[in-house]
Amino acid sequence: MIRTSSKMPGRAAAIAAAALLAVTVGAGSALAAGQPSLASQASFAPRPYAAAAAPKAAAAGEPLHIVAVGDSLTVGYELGMNLSSIPYGYVDRVYEQALYHGRADLKNYGIIALKTPGLSKFLKAAADGAGITAEEVQPNLSTYPLASETVAKSAALAADLKTADLVTLTIGGNDFTPIFDDIKGGGLSASDLQAKLDAMLETYVPELEASLRTILSLNPKATVVFADQYLPAPKPSALNKAVTQEQYDILTAAVAKLKGMDEALAAKLTQEGYDVRTVDVSEPFAGKELAYTYILKGDIHPKQSGYDVMGRAFAEGIWGDYRDPDALPAGTPLRVVVNGASLKGGNKPVLKNNTTFLPMRDVATALHATLNWDNKTRTATIASGGKKVAFTIGANTMKVDGQTVPLETPAYLQQSGANAYTYLPLAALSRGLGYQVEYRKPIATVFINS
Repeated sequence: MIRTSSKMPGRAAAIAAAALLAVTVGAGSALAAGQPSLASQASFAPRPYAAAAAPKAAAAGEPLHIVAVGDSLTVGYELGMNLSSIPYGYVDRVYEQALYHGRADLKNYGIIALKTPGLSKFLKAAADGAGITAEEVQPNLSTYPLASETVAKSAALAADLKTADLVTLTIGGNDFTPIFDDIKGGGLSASDLQAKLDAMLETYVPELEASLRTILSLNPKATVVFADQYLPAPKPSALNKAVTQEQYDILTAAVAKLKGMDEALAAKLTQEGYDVRTVDVSEPFAGKELAYTYILKGDIHPKQSGYDVMGRAFAEGIWGDYRDPDALPAGTPLRVVVNGASLKGGNKPVLKNNTTFLPMRDVATALHATLNWDNKTRTATIASGGKKVAFTIGANTMKVDGQTVPLETPAYLQQSGANAYTYLPLAALSRGLGYQVEYRKPIATVFINS
């Protein structure tokens, strides 16, 4: 859950600025210094990342370890969140996509209001095994929700990065907050705006590359995926006069420039032997800022539609595609996906006491398991992968390899016409067989992976 403080509304501009260069990690220091773009050099030509091999777990049977680092976009912050809100951002969508491909787990180290130098300090402290406080990472960072708690986990961050198979990263928007403050203040000429952007890039770019290299120093085999920026300012019109057309043109040119710089840096690191990829979120957001962000309400964080776009961009850059959940038939409480395949069967899942039940034969088929039914004891035994789980109708326990394990809700018989069907608790059975079971409420889907 995300925690918000009483200072959150008063800091809307600072927090919301996490989307100006909402999701940038990377740029080329040579380009920032006015040297030729790396992308213009044939040896560093950006490759089509969607065609790259999908990241895999380090060992058979292990989950794909995902680590997310960055700012409020990584957190999944959305306007109106309160103390009990559970974010559902692009990182969560990436995790769901991973579950379609197999076992996965996720560690999210996103920090609201984090700037690029702060990220660099946080990562360096983690890599060096040094303790660090939120105030040492960035002045006033401790005033933001969960910042101190997250920074205090630098040792855990280092450990997780060392074992990560996939790292996602968003950073940068808060660095550029002064640009919008200056625009709001008026009197900012086109040349001054350009000069300020160029000056910011000169300090911004080296910090970005340093953060990427710190991650790679901890784990050179990880797949690292970062995105370019979207511009949350709509095109000027008779109704929208937040920026002038000239200012808008300079800002959009800066977005395009940074996109090229991101691609150049990813190509440079790829040339060095790392698996570093950049994904495009700037183009999908262009012209749809009002639909994808809360800009009309003075906040430039994404809406759910915006986070969906970001999630798709990341998934396509990681796996080459994005899988939408199958249509949910009327009267069916949730979807069940087993090893990437949607569960098929003549009977719908049943939700009872917050437990998902399925007919035993559908379960056995989905898990590619063997089934034995003892009519005398009314016991169903399912075996798979050397493990055996037995359920007796009405019993508050089950047997896992002969050991008694308590059940919250027992197996039961359900009459349908002249037939009676045995319904088994899906999660308990799957865990008993050693499978990973993950319920994703936002998409009403249970993932089961062997």
